[in-house]
Amino acid sequence: MSTDTHANSILNIIFREYGSLSDEYRIIGFDDSPIAAQAILPISTVGQQIDKIAYEAMELLVSLMDERKKRRPKPQTELIHKKITPILIRRETTE
Repeated sequence: MSTDTHANSILNIIFREYGSLSDEYRIIGFDDSPIAAQAILPISTVGQQIDKIAYEAMELLVSLMDERKKRRPKPQTELIHKKITPILIRRETTE
């Protein structure tokens, strides 16, 4: 599902209709919001590594600020892309 909130909604619909999550279904959300761990069955989710994302963003910002402090700064002309690999957090909806 696109978010953990949507995953929780579909999980609730399945439980209302069938009373349990059958082996036929596997639900995985995205964003590791608190609802994923607090759902009727804890929902597996793809978690973004926010601490690493924040660290890399701050490193880029500091390097840009340091460059501007130089006597003859060289403006950045190219985009900088950083890849932070998401992690799968396995919970009861994929066992």
